[in-house]
Amino acid sequence: MIKPRKAVMVMDGYNPPTSGREGYLRLDFNENTVGCSPKVIETLSKIKQGSLSVYPDYNKLRKKLSEFLKVKFDQVMPTNATDEAIKTVIETYIERSKDEIVIPVPTFAMFRFYAQLNEAIIKEVLYNDDLSFPTEKLLMKINSKTKIVVLVNPNSPTGTSIKKEDIVQIIKKARDNNALVLIDEAYYPFFNESSVELINEFDNLIVSQTFSKAFGMANLRIGYLVSNEENIKNMLKVISPYSVNGVAVTCAFAALGDYGYVKSYVREVNKNKVRLYDELGKLEIKYYKSEANFLLIDIGDKCYDYCEKLKQKGILVRNRTKDQLLEGCVRITIGTDEQTEKLIKALREIK
Repeated sequence: MIKPRKAVMVMDGYNPPTSGREGYLRLDFNENTVGCSPKVIETLSKIKQGSLSVYPDYNKLRKKLSEFLKVKFDQVMPTNATDEAIKTVIETYIERSKDEIVIPVPTFAMFRFYAQLNEAIIKEVLYNDDLSFPTEKLLMKINSKTKIVVLVNPNSPTGTSIKKEDIVQIIKKARDNNALVLIDEAYYPFFNESSVELINEFDNLIVSQTFSKAFGMANLRIGYLVSNEENIKNMLKVISPYSVNGVAVTCAFAALGDYGYVKSYVREVNKNKVRLYDELGKLEIKYYKSEANFLLIDIGDKCYDYCEKLKQKGILVRNRTKDQLLEGCVRITIGTDEQTEKLIKALREIK
């Protein structure tokens, strides 16, 4: 049997529990709980047979994205969701077994996954005990060996955010050490703050966003990177030329044309988040406030029992007790009024 290279041999695989979820209220993966805009479905139904036999063209979507983000055409590029965005940044800039990548943890698993695969030297920085962002600890980790600093704003699974002044401070420290800052903004519509506006001020900043969460298009696997023209030019050399399928491109274009649908969904989620805070307080269940479409509850050694009992009631949530700092914690996606009422009723019954 031919063995893979050493980096593949020693790394852990990523196997999210995505199977067997149909028929449940799925509050486990931070997805849009009602689905994408009806205009996306309408567009999907009108795709012509002949369009599937040709390779995708990304120019119309890049133009639409540039207008949506208020950046230049050459400052944005589509990717196969956030996963490929992270992969492309790391493959473009990391010198194997030489460069360091700084990752605050706990966070999205794919940063470490692709860093390991590309043999980066990984430096982790633990979030503060209250799950606030460890700005000072992170700044101390950045040095001449650093090549990429990862920020996730708001962060998953903690739901906490980073102050804009701290982001600027980190970008400047990274720039002084000839390092990039990659900011993952998968949940920015729920937070309503973005660092995209900083790309013209700082040439070492790259921002990733996605259609998977608020837009409700996780199954189509489409996201994008935003940066200055030179960084985009370099990353376009690395990314597979047709990694984003044409159906996803067409649907993303339609979704951007109905952003009002996204904003309406975001308003409902954020309203129900406040409602859930209130109910959790009444139930004396500890929770962490979140800037995203999910929150963490801390139920100690009962977390496995809660997850199982919620599943028996038709609700899936995500046990995060194995993450650093999150022992006893369960992550719950926030949905519509009706879905939130079902969740609250189930939590009351279990309590």
